[in-house]
Amino acid sequence: MAVGNNPLAAAPCRVHTGVMDYDELARGVLRALRGKRSQLAFSRRLGYSTNVAYAWESGRRSPTAAETLRAAVKVGVDVRGALTPFFQRVLPEELKTLDPDSPAFVAALLRDVRGTASMEVLASRTDLSRSAISRILSGKTEPRLPVFLRLVDVASRRLLDMLAGLVDMGSIPAAQDEWRRVEALRRLAHTNPLSEAVPRFLELDQYAKLARHRPGWIAERLGISREDEERTLRDLEAAGVVRWDGVRWLLDRQRSVDTTRFDRRAAARLGMHWTEEARSRIAAGGEGQFAYLVFTTDDETLAAIQELRLRFFRELRALVAASSKNRRVAVANVNLFPIDVGARDDGERS
Repeated sequence: MAVGNNPLAAAPCRVHTGVMDYDELARGVLRALRGKRSQLAFSRRLGYSTNVAYAWESGRRSPTAAETLRAAVKVGVDVRGALTPFFQRVLPEELKTLDPDSPAFVAALLRDVRGTASMEVLASRTDLSRSAISRILSGKTEPRLPVFLRLVDVASRRLLDMLAGLVDMGSIPAAQDEWRRVEALRRLAHTNPLSEAVPRFLELDQYAKLARHRPGWIAERLGISREDEERTLRDLEAAGVVRWDGVRWLLDRQRSVDTTRFDRRAAARLGMHWTEEARSRIAAGGEGQFAYLVFTTDDETLAAIQELRLRFFRELRALVAASSKNRRVAVANVNLFPIDVGARDDGERS
């Protein structure tokens, strides 16, 4: 076993968006699940004798999150498969064993999304009491769909990515503009990795205190050219992520964007970019924490370490989403890979 200093490090892109109308979004999700079926036919498909779909879509009442997932199952959605990309392509073990349309599944999902975010933060950002959130997370209270959506959004800032596995986001009016923005930013990150970093500096408390935007302020702190700063800001403006108010650049939305979805080769290039940044930082002896561990283990332990890495990233996202002040910009880049690829022997020789 060898221990030394090297990159341990690749960061999820974090772009924040404003508060959504969760009631309208919930109605849109239900309409998308119904598809071309009539409300009455959809209600009967779900086993109801009354036209519950009309009540849901009109806003007269809302289903629980578990009822919504049951509706998804009834119309042929593989709920576990739909949620897997949201969890970096590896579903948490507890969610693999629970029925995907059960209240216990919903509670487990929310607990995993919450991570270590404090009850105080969740309560302040959802307008729910700490006791109400505690009952929901423990499974004692079933959240209605709008409350479920709000909790996922506050805890992860990736609500739209989660819903995208269940329904066509382009068919939901309440989410269409926001989804186009998210997709545009995802594409932009693949062509200009700086588009992940530059908005983070616009979030800083220090930037907010400037009398007006100072050209080169971001470039100086990020270690890039002023031309790259200006080009990236223009790209972000074209994507609808930032806007100029005559004094400074403002983030138009607040939402985390998973740049690893859909195009894995492009995501790999992003990982290479930030790993190269870590290499350069190590070579220069710059600020940061860098470590590596070369070890021997068995397949079961390696699988457990892989799960630990995924849990770390979920916890990291939750902590970032819950942070109350924006004073630093950082990258977390965590690599785990086998190095015995050329000499593996899966069988034992006598």
